[in-house]
Amino acid sequence: MVVTVVMRIILSFSLYRREKRSWMSLTIFSALFALLSFVGQVMITTGDFADLPFVVMCINNDHLTHTIIKCLLLAWLFLGPLAVYIVGLCRKTLTVSTLTWKDALGAIMWKDKGAMKYCQLMLIAVCALYAGLAMDMRVCRFACIVLPPLSLYLINRHITSCIGTSDKNLMVGKLWMTVAAMVVFFYAQRYAGMWRVWMLVVSIAMVAYVCWRTFGKQGLVQISILATIYLGIFLPTLAIGYNQYACIEYGRRGLYTLEPLRGVFYIKDTNTDKVGLRDRYGILIEPIYDNIIHNSRNRPLGIYELRNNGCYTLYNVYQNKMMTSNVSDLNLQDSICQILDKYCDRNAYGHRDRLEIRVTNKFKAEIPLSHVKMTRNGITSYYDYSDHPYISEDSVTLHSGEFATDSIVRYGDTFHVLHYSYDVKRDSTVLYNIDLKTARQSTPQHEELDELAKRIETLLK
Repeated sequence: MVVTVVMRIILSFSLYRREKRSWMSLTIFSALFALLSFVGQVMITTGDFADLPFVVMCINNDHLTHTIIKCLLLAWLFLGPLAVYIVGLCRKTLTVSTLTWKDALGAIMWKDKGAMKYCQLMLIAVCALYAGLAMDMRVCRFACIVLPPLSLYLINRHITSCIGTSDKNLMVGKLWMTVAAMVVFFYAQRYAGMWRVWMLVVSIAMVAYVCWRTFGKQGLVQISILATIYLGIFLPTLAIGYNQYACIEYGRRGLYTLEPLRGVFYIKDTNTDKVGLRDRYGILIEPIYDNIIHNSRNRPLGIYELRNNGCYTLYNVYQNKMMTSNVSDLNLQDSICQILDKYCDRNAYGHRDRLEIRVTNKFKAEIPLSHVKMTRNGITSYYDYSDHPYISEDSVTLHSGEFATDSIVRYGDTFHVLHYSYDVKRDSTVLYNIDLKTARQSTPQHEELDELAKRIETLLK
C-alpha cells in the first residue's frame, strides 16, 4: 500500500513536468493498483477514508454519500492521472523527456527539487493531521510549535534556491518569531472572549510580518499571503485538531481530550465557572453544569453525566442527544437549591451537616420531581450524585406531618437525624409529597423542617 501511494506521487510529478514517458510511472502504478484491488485492499482503504468524515463530524453514516465519496476517491486515484495523460497525448502538450525507469521508480523525488520539497511539506502536514486526530496535549503542542517554523524554513530554502538569494542570518530571527507566534496560538485555547481574539490576532500578525519580510520584500506577494494563511492558520489548526476560531466566548478547560477521534473536550464559562462540552467544530453542551463525568464505572461507554445542583442528566456523546435525568423538573431543582443555601445560612448549618430533600408527584412517583442531597462545608454547598442512601434508611413510612428521629456516626462524629414528611394538597387531594431529612451535630428543631417544607410548597403552586 505504501509503495502504491509513493508511485501515485511520482506519477503526479512526472505529469506535472509534462513528461512524455510518464507512461512508465503510470504502468507501474496501474499494476500495483490492480493487484491491491484484486486482494481487496483498495476497497477497504477507500472505505475507511469514506467513513472518516462521518466519524470526525459525529454524523450518521449515509450509504449514498459514503458510496459517492468512495467513487470520487477511486476516480481521483486512478482515472484522474490516466485522463490527464491521454488528454496530454491527444493535445500534444507532453514534451519529449529523458525520464528513465530509475526516475519512474522514485529517483525523480530526489532529482527534482520541487518534488523533494513537496514531499517534505506533505510529510509535515500529515504529521500535523495525525497529531490533531490524536489530540494528545503533548503531541499537539509539539506539532503546533515546531512544524510551522520548520515548514517556513523549507519553503524559504526552496524559494531562495530558485531565485539565487540567501539570508541565513536573518532567517534565524524569523524562525524564533514564528515559534513565539505558535506559542501564543497554542495557549490561546485556554482563554475566552477578547483575550483569545487578541492572542489570535497577535499570532497571525507575527506570522504575516515574518512572511512579508521573507517573501513579500522580494516581490513574492502571492507566496507571502499564501504562506501566512498556511503557516499562521491552517497548519497550527490542523496540529491542535479543532477550530479554535469558533466558540470564542468560552475557553478550553485544561488540555485533556475526552474523545480524541471525535475531538470532544471540556469548555468553561469564566464568569460562572460552569463547564460544558464542544467538539472540533462547535459547542455540543453549553457550559451551564457544575461538573461533567465521563465513562464512569456504572455507565456505558460514551454516556456522560451532566451534573448541576444535585441532579444529573445523561448525555450520549456518540449520538449527540440528551437521555434520561434522575429528576423530572430541573427548574424546581434549581429553585430548591437556592432556597437551601439561604436556609442553611440562616440556621447555622455547620461542617459536614447534611440535608436531603425529595419531592415526588403522587401520580408519577417513579421519577422524583426533585431530589437534592447536600453537605455543607462553611458557606459552600456540595451535592451528592450517587444512587446510594445519603443519610439513613428508615424502616417505617412516615405520614404527612409526622417526624422521626435517629442518630448516625460518621468519621467519629455523632449526627442527629430528623426526618419529616409533608403532603401538598389541593381540595383535599394529595398532589405532591415533600420528604425532608437532615443530619446535624447539633439537635435539629422540628420548626426548621416545617418552615422549609412550606417554603418548598410555594414552588409547587
